[in-house]
Amino acid sequence: MNFRFYYIWLAFSSVSVEAHAAGNGAWNCEQSKNGEWTCLNQDAAAANSTSTPPVIKTPNAQTAPQASTPNSQTQPTLTPQTTIPTASTSPVISVPQPMTSETAAQPAAKLPAIPLPTASSPPAVVRSTTDNTATESTHLIEPVLSEQPKPQVHVTETKHPQLQKVDPAPEQTASSPKQPGWTCQSGTEKQNWNCNLVGADPKGEAQPLANVEKSSFSLPPAFTNNQERTFQTLRANYAQDPWLNCENWAIKKPKNKAPSMADRENAVTDVMADFSESYQGEVLSFAGNVDLTRADQHLLAEKASYDTAAGNMDAQGNVMYSESSMALASQSLSMNLNSDEARIRQAMFIAGDGPLRGNAETIYRDNKYLTRYNDTSFTSCPPGNQDWVMHASRLKINRDTGQGSAKNAWLEFKGEPIFYTPYISFPTDNRRLSGFLAPTWGSTQQAGFYVAAPFYWNIAPNMDSTITPRYFSGRGEMLSDQFRYLTDISKGSIGAEYMPNDRIFNKPRYSFGIKDNTTFTSTLKSQVDLNLVSDKTYFNDLNNALGFQRNSYLPSKATINYNPNSDVTFSAGMQHYQSVDPTILKTSMPYDLLPRVDFNVSHDFSGMPLKLSMNSQYSDFSHPTLVNGQRLMIWPSISTPFESTAGFFIPKLSVQSTQYQLSNQSVGGLPESVNRTLPIFSVDSGMSVEKQMAFNDNAYNNIIEPRLFYLYIPRKNQTAIPVFDTSAYDINFNSLFRENSYSGYDRLQDANQLSLAATSRYIDAKTGLEPLKASFGEIMYFQDRTVTLTSTNQPLQVPVPVQTSKTSNLIGDISGQINQNLSYVTGAQWNTEHNSFARGQVGLKYRDQPDRIFDIGYRYRSATANPLVAPSLVPGTTTTPATISMTDVSFRWPLFYEWYALGRWQYSLNFNKTLESFIGLEKENCCWRVRLIARRYINGATTSSTGIAENLDPVNAYFVQLELKGLSGLGDDVDTFLQTSLNGYRKAGNY
Repeated sequence: MNFRFYYIWLAFSSVSVEAHAAGNGAWNCEQSKNGEWTCLNQDAAAANSTSTPPVIKTPNAQTAPQASTPNSQTQPTLTPQTTIPTASTSPVISVPQPMTSETAAQPAAKLPAIPLPTASSPPAVVRSTTDNTATESTHLIEPVLSEQPKPQVHVTETKHPQLQKVDPAPEQTASSPKQPGWTCQSGTEKQNWNCNLVGADPKGEAQPLANVEKSSFSLPPAFTNNQERTFQTLRANYAQDPWLNCENWAIKKPKNKAPSMADRENAVTDVMADFSESYQGEVLSFAGNVDLTRADQHLLAEKASYDTAAGNMDAQGNVMYSESSMALASQSLSMNLNSDEARIRQAMFIAGDGPLRGNAETIYRDNKYLTRYNDTSFTSCPPGNQDWVMHASRLKINRDTGQGSAKNAWLEFKGEPIFYTPYISFPTDNRRLSGFLAPTWGSTQQAGFYVAAPFYWNIAPNMDSTITPRYFSGRGEMLSDQFRYLTDISKGSIGAEYMPNDRIFNKPRYSFGIKDNTTFTSTLKSQVDLNLVSDKTYFNDLNNALGFQRNSYLPSKATINYNPNSDVTFSAGMQHYQSVDPTILKTSMPYDLLPRVDFNVSHDFSGMPLKLSMNSQYSDFSHPTLVNGQRLMIWPSISTPFESTAGFFIPKLSVQSTQYQLSNQSVGGLPESVNRTLPIFSVDSGMSVEKQMAFNDNAYNNIIEPRLFYLYIPRKNQTAIPVFDTSAYDINFNSLFRENSYSGYDRLQDANQLSLAATSRYIDAKTGLEPLKASFGEIMYFQDRTVTLTSTNQPLQVPVPVQTSKTSNLIGDISGQINQNLSYVTGAQWNTEHNSFARGQVGLKYRDQPDRIFDIGYRYRSATANPLVAPSLVPGTTTTPATISMTDVSFRWPLFYEWYALGRWQYSLNFNKTLESFIGLEKENCCWRVRLIARRYINGATTSSTGIAENLDPVNAYFVQLELKGLSGLGDDVDTFLQTSLNGYRKAGNY
């Protein structure tokens, strides 16, 4: 509702024409029978002049129509009367001849600006002949000064063409019955239009078409057929259709850039009209087909006048105004350019930046910032569509404060009233305004039906708060608050939720969170993210219909970073975990870090292949039931990288030294202090070979990239070291080139191995697409690997066997892009020792954004896919291996006429259960969108789960979302949910 009616006055701000009488004389003119005019000056001073009365000859007077010649006894009257100085000679003024049939078809040429006469020239009396009717116009032009200013207004009078009667062509018979109204057929090259009338003459008024289905709305249409036709005319005034691609909500529309105020003020205003007058040098009047243009502004009207002294501008009769970002039509327009006041009656408008369109009985512009509308209706739907319309008896927009208000506002959707309020206030720009936001609702199996009514509180320019009361039919009331702040050096938020009494648990429940990012200096920064919930099942029970807690732990952390330059980094922080999964035991909880300090230094020498670096870390690990410890790690390294476009060769030598101080050990006889110092030597090398090839007359660039990676680390027994924050990396193609197979610093693998790998790419030379990329690799082991995650300090852990295989899994990945929309990916790992597949996946993706998205895939992982970790077991058993065999299908696809289907289905083949699924319908057009989604999922079984507990029951949820484009949305925000759950979905943009 951020309309721009105040731009209208700019179209007239350059129109300033002053005409003054040069004397006090008046002319007495008569026309003879032969068509010659004789004019006498009746001024007393002219009586003493020796000049003779002038004879004004009319060119081709003998051919002029008699109807245009006034009675010779009738003297034309000049209004208003003015006086002019005498002159020794009198001008000869030519009366334009009516257009003949040969020139009637040609458009009227735009005449040049009226030249200013010299000081001795008398004023001119111009007679314009239009449709055989003589009209008179007086142009009183001030004598030219010594320095003539550049005219800023060009005034041109136009003539109507003379109509020529054309006999209709013979009527052609038709088999179908005739429809009332005009029927026109185009003639041949030598014939004009052939038009015939059946029934009453509609006289240009819009008529309903025959056999058109009537609307089933209970309310009458907000805009009539005539108004819809006017909207179509206003829509055509834009260089780019405001509703272009409006069906796609995700497409951002380019903004129309209007000329600056200086450009408009310096632009010449062109005015074309059938008739123009100037009164007393102050009032400039135009009549008949007034056409005013200045820069991007354009005005059409039947009449227009401008009072230069008072600054008043009036336009009447089919007024139509347009500029780069808005267009309007009205019956009358009145404004004062000096006081920025305006009044527009029976206005219809289109705001292109919305886009929005609507009408108003009256628009009052009280000043530069304040505009009032009476009996207004508006919508973002394109012309011809009235699916939703907002009405208000009074609407006020204050651009100075950025606020608007409406009285007796009500909303209709599909012809039915759905919302009413006696008063509502809203922001008109991006400035925040306190008030209620759109309500949300939904239903979950754990909490029942829920509804929320958020209230936004604009506390200060740098802080606000969103207070949301919620009601759950199955559990009770809840109050939540989200407080945000912004200072010169920091920004953050504080959130809290509180339920006084959960009807099922008969106890209060709550959650609390703080997020803060502070930049003290350009080199010193801090981050804080603290979270707390009352119990483990808080998110499962009180989440909305759109999501569930995917992680088993809720982290809280705080860090500070200092980076004086690119070579030195320093950070310190702490981290704590809270369990939000009831199946997690205390012994399985991660360690808390109180604190962790990192100090890293690296430097590249310019002009020589040498790189030095040193990483160091101090960590203090704390756990309520397991062994605690402090760890200090130092890791210096040196490398000499030789790199070029043809290949690379990087030898590297490093030493990792780690010192432990242990406490609270559950096993007696183990040392409290443990040290591990080991060297690491590696050589990474590769090359790139490119060759041009052709298949089926298509040119391709084939790039082959072989790679060798050698790694050596001496063997050392590390079972006395606890596992604080270390786990085994997942095995994939990139893991072939790691120096350590374990994350963290509690384990350093023993290695004497060589990785062999190669990648081949085919790139289409014409399109740049990569239809085929194949990568294969394997590790050759020259000794057994004895270092595992087994620790004598943690006897509850499942032991991991020593690896004795000579090679790793054979890893292969094949992927490609068939065309702009279709791509595929496949991958597999073959266990050469057991002659079986350890992993496998296949997927097909289709993308035609944003309407068409389709993914289908299959993933398999055996229980022993990663030999660095203990075999996965089914929950509740001790011997059954837990493999993953899962299908995944997701889509968003058009069905018919603005309806889309969307959904996802993840199904576990080895457990014969659906992990997660949702199905929905979505209807979207240019002015609204609705979503109906039903969801069913098992909370606690995600895509990375190795098993599904038998006691996990599926959860059902439903929700409805209605978005009125350009106005507001009702229901939960579903975009974030679809981004995480629907692969390839992109969040909608603002339009």
